[in-house]
Amino acid sequence: MPLRMWQLRATAVLLGLTMALSACSAPPDTPEKLEGWQQLALPGSMAPTTVIHDGDGALLIGGSRVTNGARSPMLVRMPTDGSDAATSVVRLTPTTSYGEIAELTSISTDDGAITALGAARGGAHANIRWTVWTGTAAGLVDREQTFWTFGGWDVGTLLGVVVDAQGPLVVGTWQGAHGLDGAVWRADGTRWIRQPSPPVLRNTATRQVSPRFVDQQDDGSVSVSGSLLDLTNGVHQSAATWREVDGTWSLSPLPDPGQRSEAWSTACAQTCWSAGIRDGRLAVWSADGLAELPDLPAEDTDAAKVLLSADRVVVVASPEGAGRLLVGHDGTWRFYTAPDGAVQSAALIGSRLYLVVGKEAARKLWVHDLPASR
Repeated sequence: MPLRMWQLRATAVLLGLTMALSACSAPPDTPEKLEGWQQLALPGSMAPTTVIHDGDGALLIGGSRVTNGARSPMLVRMPTDGSDAATSVVRLTPTTSYGEIAELTSISTDDGAITALGAARGGAHANIRWTVWTGTAAGLVDREQTFWTFGGWDVGTLLGVVVDAQGPLVVGTWQGAHGLDGAVWRADGTRWIRQPSPPVLRNTATRQVSPRFVDQQDDGSVSVSGSLLDLTNGVHQSAATWREVDGTWSLSPLPDPGQRSEAWSTACAQTCWSAGIRDGRLAVWSADGLAELPDLPAEDTDAAKVLLSADRVVVVASPEGAGRLLVGHDGTWRFYTAPDGAVQSAALIGSRLYLVVGKEAARKLWVHDLPASR
């Protein structure tokens, strides 16, 4: 689906979206048991890592599989529109040694064009070696880059690949004058070129940026979730988000950050919602402040995903490994069980919620319809 079509669809969705949820009454601390989660079978003993809607009635599922002890990348296209089309394995053509053993960790799509990131560990220090794949559902090719494109002495990490109004971009971190700055790469033909870091993603002597996750929004904007470290009087970590709209980046410290907090995921419509950790507990923020949630413990190694449907805010988390689903609608939050395991990725297509949970080879893809609103 072209980017402009995404924007039209998002505009129509926003007309019915109720966002006044930050002052809602908290749901009970004990979740309702949500029966009927379905584990989706994937071909080739695939271990999924990431899932997105391709904009054309299908899921794109990235990950890897292990055959005779050797790992290889894998990409699957799964129809969700009720068509008779079968789930298919997208052909991947590695051109580098690390491409042959990569795991696809992030995917973006725009008008049929697909870009994916692959990660494989190697070298003397077993650092992540990144590969970039481009193509269509007919097949993707591992586009060889120079060692210094995503590596070398100044390397940080890559958060993911997304699409904005200008096309695909890779977001990550790179060494600047005062530590690891936020960084952006864009394609020039088959080569990826690191752009000058936006001022709001650069460190200063008294402020350190810590971008952790990147999310693509339906309106063509890009959101980065993470935190700011204030070094003026000790070290104070506060949740923050960055947003890119039409090439311009802005910074939004989240309200009521507590003593220590970080954002892990952001979804935007008429307003932006973020999920993360605050003082050792799961937290959800809107521009108006904190949502009242059950008291759910969280650790720095956890993750949560926030998504928006036509009239609901959906948060998926796994405190202490227990799957939890929070749904905000029309002034109330409801609290449910979800598949146990670390949340890796999530996609919402209409009322169908798709989750990748688990670690390493135990990762699974699950689906469930959102509970009906009351």
